[in-house]
Amino acid sequence: MGFTERARRVRNRRLAHGRRVAALSSCVRLYHPIGHRATLSFLGELAGPYQQHESALLRALVALEASRAVWRAEYTAHVSARVRQKRLGRRVPSPGGPPPSRMGGHWYASTPDVSRRAALHALKLWEAPAGLRGPRGASARARLRRHRRAVDG
Repeated sequence: MGFTERARRVRNRRLAHGRRVAALSSCVRLYHPIGHRATLSFLGELAGPYQQHESALLRALVALEASRAVWRAEYTAHVSARVRQKRLGRRVPSPGGPPPSRMGGHWYASTPDVSRRAALHALKLWEAPAGLRGPRGASARARLRRHRRAVDG
């Protein structure tokens, strides 16, 4: 069963609310741009308490579908560009473009503000409490800064 069928179950008013919430979680299992837990939490921030309210559940689904639509458009454009490049004999992707396996890791939105909010939300969730820090006491935020410095050179 794919994303669209699961989304249809979220909208099905004949199902119990708990089953509809479970269907939303199943949608997030298939499309989770900032991770499963962070995506569900961010949907709660965007739409409200979807576990209790039907209108919030539908708003959460609309937000998830909108993000997925932007991602699919970007992915389709990437695939089309790669096909054109390959026809021109360029078999190795350009360094500036992300490889298909790396597409993701941020909330796809038509407005940068929503993407920024999702990134901050995910960082807050990923930040471990003081007792649960990673190796050598580094927090998730510090590890991310070191990684960015290493990548940016």
